[in-house]
Amino acid sequence: MRVMPKTPKLSLKLKLPLIMVALTATFLVTVSFLVYSMAERSIRDFVYASKETTARSGEQALTFMIEAARRDLSINASQPTVFRAINNFDRVYKMIEEEPVGFLRRHYIEENPNAANERHLLSDPGDGSYYSQSHATYHPTFLQSLQVNGYEDLYLLNAAGQLLYSVKKREDFIQQFGSGANADSGLGQVFNAALNAEAGQVVTADFAAYAPGGGAAGAFMGVPVFNKKKEVIGVMAVQISSASVVTALTSNMNVDGHQNIFLVGKDGIARSPSVIEGQFATGDQLPKNAEINAASTGEAGLFEGSTSVSGEQVIALVKPLNIAGFDWSLVLQTDEHEAFAKVTEIRLVAMLMIGASVLIAIVVSFVAARHVTRPILALREATNALAQEDYASEISGRGRGDELGDLARSLDTFRDKLLIADEAAEREEEASKQTAAVVEEMSGALAELQRGNLACDIEQPFVEHYEILRENFNLSLMNLRDSLAEVVDAAHNVDKFSEEQRASAEEMAHRTESQASTLEETASALQDLTNSIRETADRAGQVDETMRGTRNEAEHSNHIVTSAVQAMDQIQEASQQISQIINMIDDIAFQTNLLALNAGVEAARAGEAGAGFAVVASEVRALALRASKAAGEIKGLTSASEEHVANGVAMVGRAGDALSGIIDKVTNVSDLITEIADGVQKQSKGLENINNAVGRLDGTTQQNAAMSEEASAASQLLQNEAQALTGVVSRFQLGNGAGHDIVDDWGTANDAGNGAHSYG
Repeated sequence: MRVMPKTPKLSLKLKLPLIMVALTATFLVTVSFLVYSMAERSIRDFVYASKETTARSGEQALTFMIEAARRDLSINASQPTVFRAINNFDRVYKMIEEEPVGFLRRHYIEENPNAANERHLLSDPGDGSYYSQSHATYHPTFLQSLQVNGYEDLYLLNAAGQLLYSVKKREDFIQQFGSGANADSGLGQVFNAALNAEAGQVVTADFAAYAPGGGAAGAFMGVPVFNKKKEVIGVMAVQISSASVVTALTSNMNVDGHQNIFLVGKDGIARSPSVIEGQFATGDQLPKNAEINAASTGEAGLFEGSTSVSGEQVIALVKPLNIAGFDWSLVLQTDEHEAFAKVTEIRLVAMLMIGASVLIAIVVSFVAARHVTRPILALREATNALAQEDYASEISGRGRGDELGDLARSLDTFRDKLLIADEAAEREEEASKQTAAVVEEMSGALAELQRGNLACDIEQPFVEHYEILRENFNLSLMNLRDSLAEVVDAAHNVDKFSEEQRASAEEMAHRTESQASTLEETASALQDLTNSIRETADRAGQVDETMRGTRNEAEHSNHIVTSAVQAMDQIQEASQQISQIINMIDDIAFQTNLLALNAGVEAARAGEAGAGFAVVASEVRALALRASKAAGEIKGLTSASEEHVANGVAMVGRAGDALSGIIDKVTNVSDLITEIADGVQKQSKGLENINNAVGRLDGTTQQNAAMSEEASAASQLLQNEAQALTGVVSRFQLGNGAGHDIVDDWGTANDAGNGAHSYG
């Protein structure tokens, strides 16, 4: 046993209390320090793990959003709907008779009845232009794609960089992005890069201020669109807003004003705004502290004692992101005071307990020092026994009425407390084992959940104060399984919608048969018109021969009859009437020519569907010109006949014998002219039939075109929905209890219950 050094200047009454106080203070400080250190380490480890989980959740949500947009663009670029949309918009844009930019901005922006942030609700402004017809056809499809994927806006540009269509109709609508000031914007960069990209390759532009759209920051993704000749005809692009990035990053985070999560580029500039309002915005240069420097170099790390933009002490977690096309690092900052509030609280409580205990020890020690000399050895032995964890040894002096008796009884009580402390330590160790078991069970279940197994319910109950954690986890799994079951039902609805598209296709086939019948009627009417015009030409020849015979007989007339003058005047009047009829025939031929010209124009507007009608209209116009020429020849012959009649008045004395024959010939001419008029009337009726048939064909063709576009757009939408549903649901295992099979676009059923696991 070690003998303490002598201190002759201190009495035993002072020496003993000092030793007791020193020992008590040392013991309390040591124990408190150890407990505090263990608690602080445990709390810090928990805080760091929770921050790592929050950052990982934000990373996964953001990666899923970007990759979903990338897949959506690649799929849409290869579909005929997007190709036809760009091709049609480019064609009808060039057909606008007014200045196209001002015309479209007036109808879709300036005169839009909706508010600026709701311009996308206008599908057809009702101006009757071909552009508005195409817009009404394609706009619902692209609007739904924007709403489903959460894009800020969706764009279609032609190969020259002209923005032909956008969903939101903001200030960048119908502007030029291939050259000029807009070429340096995010959308302009994506367009120029996409022109040199391969099929299905998605190009990107990082977050930056977007002046054509109002100045708000945005990132862009684009993909080239090719025709059948593998030539680029345009670019399809989408804009991703900072708000959607913030939503993805904070999807599993409690936004309480003490945590801030954002993206940083290699240049140290913020790529997303501060979650805590007012600290910084997208595009702001961030201060060069430890976490920003690490993010700039692409290094991961955890930093304590860092200073945020607002000047608060924070702990920061840096996590580089592996997202193709974007060089970002995720930074999660947490208020250090708030994160370690429990550590501060424990430190304060420990210091108060140590101070209080030391004060109590001092008071008790000085009081006990007056009667400590006689029973000191007995108390020393009892103390040594307690130090050796001998709790069964007798403590003498407990029956004394003085301070030493109190000390003995206190020592006895201390022994009981040590025994209780040992038992508490055993209970603490048991509780630690229970906590470790719960953590292990939850880690295993979460690992299964990460692999897509939704049947990983925890069956074995936890201890009482952890049981609510197990129940909440199992309830969350049940809700998630129910949601995926609803997704499977939505896939069944896709099949029903496909059936409706099949019915539309049958209706289109019936209309096509009707169109063929109308074409047959048109061909028949044209044949009748041709025959009628041919008969008119033959009769015109007969008129010419008859008039020549009349002239010859008039030349050989030898008798002059005074009374024939009046008859010759009547012949002259008949010739004038013939001229009027010939003029009417000429007018009818002119109107026929105009009708054929209008039919040709309408056929040209119908595009490829009206190519056949353009040929028919050209033939009708040629026939009308021939009829007009024949009428002119007849008119010339009639004029010549009038001259011969005038000569006959002078020679009527010598034409007496031939006068009767002339009258007969003139009668024949009148009959032929009547037949010619009947033939022209038949031509007019034939042209009327052609006009009616062309009208019916035009209506049928327009209906078929509209239905074809609707069927194509709906089929494309159904295909995208089916692919998206299959891609999402196939990653999960619903377990045997779900009772659903997930069917992909090719009819292959994947049993979602295979590989399900149950914990417990």
